[in-house]
Amino acid sequence: MEFEKIINNCQKSDDECNKSVQELIKKYCPNPSDCAITIYRESLIEKFNWIDKIIKSGVPDGRTRLILYVITRYLINIKRMSDEEAISQIYEFINNSCKNYNNCSQIYKSWIINVIGKVKNGKWKPWSIDKIRNSDPELYKIIEPIIKH
Repeated sequence: MEFEKIINNCQKSDDECNKSVQELIKKYCPNPSDCAITIYRESLIEKFNWIDKIIKSGVPDGRTRLILYVITRYLINIKRMSDEEAISQIYEFINNSCKNYNNCSQIYKSWIINVIGKVKNGKWKPWSIDKIRNSDPELYKIIEPIIKH
């Protein structure tokens, strides 16, 4: 029940998310510094789980924007994958885009490695659904049916 509240609040805003997580930590964690990172990371993974749907499905268009602003940031800075694991997941996304949507133009591994390095150094979080809707409405129209399905 409490985790559902946290997940709902995390979908509303980062401030609501942080407040809910802090309340849970105060209630259950005798030494908050030991618990905060794990609980917060799990709530972020839940908040961004729609990205896994995108990886599994692929997209008909917008692959490089999704890799740059969403997928790499999610895999590296939220799920904390190694570079090799992230590259594997990104290639799964690229292959699924080709297989399911015939979106098969090449994306170079050197570019992906460069993006991973910048994302790691910048510690950037993935764009939220709202940010995509507001900043790149064309991309939102592409992913909306995939994440709603």
